[in-house]
Amino acid sequence: MRRRFLAVSLTAAAVALTLSPSTAHANYRPAQGTESGVSTAAESASVKEIRAHWTPERMRQALRNDLALPKSSQGAERSSSRSGIPPKAGARSAHAVSPSTTSTTSTQFTTSAAAADEISVAQEVPYTTAPQYALVGRLFFDDPTGAPHTCSASSIVANNKNTLWTAGHCVHKGDGTGDAGWMKNFMYIPGYRDGSGPLGAWAVKTKITPNSWMESGDLKGSDYAALVLDPHPTHGNLQDRVGAFGYLFASNVTDYSDVYSAGYPGKGYNRTDFTGERMMFCYGNTVDAGPWNPLDDRLSMDCDMGEGSSGGPMVHGKSSTNPQIVGAISHHEADGNGNRISNDQFSSIHDSQAGNVIDAANAA
Repeated sequence: MRRRFLAVSLTAAAVALTLSPSTAHANYRPAQGTESGVSTAAESASVKEIRAHWTPERMRQALRNDLALPKSSQGAERSSSRSGIPPKAGARSAHAVSPSTTSTTSTQFTTSAAAADEISVAQEVPYTTAPQYALVGRLFFDDPTGAPHTCSASSIVANNKNTLWTAGHCVHKGDGTGDAGWMKNFMYIPGYRDGSGPLGAWAVKTKITPNSWMESGDLKGSDYAALVLDPHPTHGNLQDRVGAFGYLFASNVTDYSDVYSAGYPGKGYNRTDFTGERMMFCYGNTVDAGPWNPLDDRLSMDCDMGEGSSGGPMVHGKSSTNPQIVGAISHHEADGNGNRISNDQFSSIHDSQAGNVIDAANAA
């Protein structure tokens, strides 16, 4: 049986959320094809237009509409296309930041399960508005044709205090169409649960992803992206409101212990109870997905979350006060008919190229 890899994307569920209007931001001119191997594009719609765009009915449509894997990405056996990217010595890292607008300042994760236990059958996050969980949320957007979709995303430390980390396929089609492949009209809701967004909703102004994702949908080394948000009209910066994960981007490092993986699955491996309305998590270790293939340094983790969890973070240091993103939920293993065949969950390797993406976010 020939295997291929499918991107994890969307979910089917009902939602009812009212988003308040805000003022427009200035349009930014896309900076395409930089020497760092990263491309940047501006959101063409204003904040006010984006908020008006996401009516409750359109959000319900997004939650019912799975995002297809770009045809150019059918199979992680393809070699990585990261050639020509400037190497950077050592690991790139940043420390997690606690929220500044709440009396609870810890970003440490606490769950009903013992920290030493592996959780490969995803469990529900009990309180999505608690500081340690509100770092993850729902991402609504349209594809280039205007069809609505959704993914998962998380807050990551950045100079602008308004940056998300997610999957590349949630931001660009990865099909070699350049600017025509960007997703659009992004709205992010941290701590989303059952159609509620009590922490607010943020509009995206800038989109950033590796050129190697845009050009060829490279699942091995490039399925990640950063999104820079406009400040919220009431709550200000996302990082001040909910805090932010740190990050650890290290070349050829795949084996991490104490890893927390979170997202909003609507489907899963041998699961029928996922609704996409509740944040779920797995816990355990990541390993090298291709231990005998030096060109395949994807991270693999046992977790049955599927469509809808795309872009959710893989976070090292769940049991510490410094949880750091080391991966983003990207795809799972499937047979030639598209049927998932294992509970393995994969992330592209986050190395110096991921560092270039966060550098671009810091400069945005």
